[in-house]
Formats: sequence, structure tokens, C-alpha cells
Amino acid sequence: MFQALRRKFMLVNMLLIFIILSAALLGFYFITWLSSEQSATRLISTYMSMPLGEIHSSSDTPHLFISEIDVATYDYIQPLIDSNIFKYFKTSYAHDSFSSSQTNNILSEVVAKDDIAARIKVDDRYYKYQKQKINGERIKIVVLDVTTAIQHLRSTAFTLVAIALVSLIFVYFVSKLITELSVKPIEEMFERQGEFFSDISHELRTPLTAAITNLAVIEANKTETVQSQEKWVGFLKDQLDRLVNLVNEMLYLEDIGSGIHNETNERINFSELVEQQIKGLSAYINEKGLGLSVCIQKEVYYHGELEALTRLVSVLVDNAIKYTPEGGSISLNLAKADRRVYLTVENSGEGIEPEDLERVFDRFYRVRKSRSRNEGGQGLGLAIAKSVVEKYGGTIRITSTVGANTIFSVELPI
Repeated sequence: MFQALRRKFMLVNMLLIFIILSAALLGFYFITWLSSEQSATRLISTYMSMPLGEIHSSSDTPHLFISEIDVATYDYIQPLIDSNIFKYFKTSYAHDSFSSSQTNNILSEVVAKDDIAARIKVDDRYYKYQKQKINGERIKIVVLDVTTAIQHLRSTAFTLVAIALVSLIFVYFVSKLITELSVKPIEEMFERQGEFFSDISHELRTPLTAAITNLAVIEANKTETVQSQEKWVGFLKDQLDRLVNLVNEMLYLEDIGSGIHNETNERINFSELVEQQIKGLSAYINEKGLGLSVCIQKEVYYHGELEALTRLVSVLVDNAIKYTPEGGSISLNLAKADRRVYLTVENSGEGIEPEDLERVFDRFYRVRKSRSRNEGGQGLGLAIAKSVVEKYGGTIRITSTVGANTIFSVELPI
């Protein structure tokens, strides 16, 4: 699927880039051609307005000549264009590059054409001319040699075609790079989505299977009293509670991540909230024999939703306790500075491998797949913590040293 997507995306990229490149090259050629045409037209118009006697030949002037003929004679020579008609014209040269025979051939071509202005080719050279009737009595013809300009345009065209062909190779590699950069995140997303559905199906299947098993045991002993089957009923209740908690966590995560979460913001004493969470888990901390270091700045207030901020603190502290080995230590710091609230939770322990650090906030992701579900929870806590932090425009980071410690750092703007 992704190979086909890559091919299509690459084809679209190449086509788009090549169209833009071709448009730019054609635009450049058109501007060059238009500039050449306008320059020739202005030059011809300038000499057309000059009296014939004021034209002086010079090596610095354009390759151009001017011829005049009265109207009656012009009509007379129409059938004679294949013979020597040069003698009927009064001609002045702005450049000495024209011979009499060459001038005669050019004038023959001009007289043969009905166009007032056009471009002709004579003796492998190109000329642009313009005819104009003066006072109804004379016809004035200005002829400009544009061979150099035509050759320059052709050279420009060949150069642009060469650039276009070479650019195809460049466009290919650029398109390949862009395609890879564009498709790779989608591919990774699909992989993570596949893992997500695999994990969620496992998370849902485990309690459902256990609940069904317990129900089967109860049904197999229908004659027994509820009290005698209290153990199976208790197991059933535990699995159903686990299932309900999992669904509630997923709904909350989806709700807060959608941006349409209904909330009641209030001014919260963040210092007291953190202290209460620590006190609520103190029994668990003591049971594991963990060392605890707490540094909480007094009167740190934050405007937000109490449930969301409570979940944030609870997730980070609970995560630290779960993954700190017996006899290990936990430290927690809360402070306010520069209109920002800083919360840091550090725990000693195994640490996290570098390749896992970027994924610890993914839903259902566990650093150690072999870790039991009971120890690792449902795998949604850190995803919820990240969603809460991002909801308030903050950042959450994790740093870890394998075999030493793990540190979660939260920064919330006030």
C-alpha cells in the first residue's frame, strides 16, 4: 500500500515541480523574446522618424538601412521584383555591412510582401522591416538586421531545454526525498495505529475474558448461594471495574484531546493540590520503603480545571512510585517563576532506553512489553498527562539515565 502511495506521491511531486520549473523557464524565454522584439521595434520607429539625409553610416550604429521610393514607382516595380529594383530606391545606410546586391534581395522580399511590418529571411540572415507611407507620396522602408538577436534567442532556447532536461534528474531526487519525508510519518502513524488497536483489543479482551470465565463458574454452580461464590463474584466485579476504568480513561483522553472538553476553570492552589496528592499516596510510598524528598513553593496558584490538574499530578507521582524499586527514592519539586509553573518529578530505578523516550507518551505504550498489566497500569496515564499539559499550552519532557533515574519536567504558562 505504501509503495503505491509513494509512487503516486512521487509522480505528483515530479509533475508539479516540473510544471513550475517549465513555467519559469518559458516565462524567462518569453521575457527575453519580448525584450528583443520591443528593442527592434523601438529602433525601427526611431529611424523611421529620421529624415533620410540625417542617416550617417558608422560601425557603432545598428545593422540597418532606410530606403525611400515614390508611390507611383513602387506600384511600377511590383511586377519587376525578380530583377534589379535597387536602382529605383533612394537608400541610406546606418551601417556599412550591406552590399548593393544584398540590399536589392532584401528590398525584393519586402516589396513582394503586403505586410506593413514583418520578419523575413534573405541569404541565411534574418531581417525585420517596416513600411510606412509618407504624405501619401512616398513609401519609406526601414530594414533592421536581427540575425544576432535570433541566434541569441535560439541559444537561450537550447540552454533552457538543457536546463529542463538536467532539472528532471534533480526533480526526481527532490521528489523522492519529499515523498519519503511525507509518507514516512503516515507509515509510522499506521504502524502506531496498528499497535494501538492491538493493545486496546488486548486491554479489552483480558478483563472481558476473565469476567466471562467467572460468570461461567457461577453459572456452573447455580445451586450455590451468592455468599458461597463470593470469591468468583469478587473476581467478576474486579474485572468489570477494570473495564469501566479503562473505558472512562479512554473517553476522558479523547474528550480532552478533541479540544471540546467541557470544563469549569477556577483559581486553584496548586501547592495544596500537590501536597494532597503526596499525602494520599504516602501509605503506598511507605509500604515500598521509598525515600521521598518534597520541595513545594507555597501559594502557587493556577487558573484551570481541578480534575485535569489533579490527574496530571496523580499520574506523574503514581508513575514514579510504581517504577521505583523498593528502597529507591522519589523527589518532587514545585515552583513558580517568570509567570510559569514548574513541576518536576524524579525517581530512581532502571531508567528508560533512549529509543523508548519518544514513545512513553503514546497510548498503551509500555517500555517493557513483558511488564505485567497490573504493574504497568493501562498505559494511558502519561498520554493523559501530556494532553492536559498541551491543553494549557505547556510542555512536558522526559529525561532518563539507564540504571539511574527518570525525570518528568512540566512547564505551564500562567
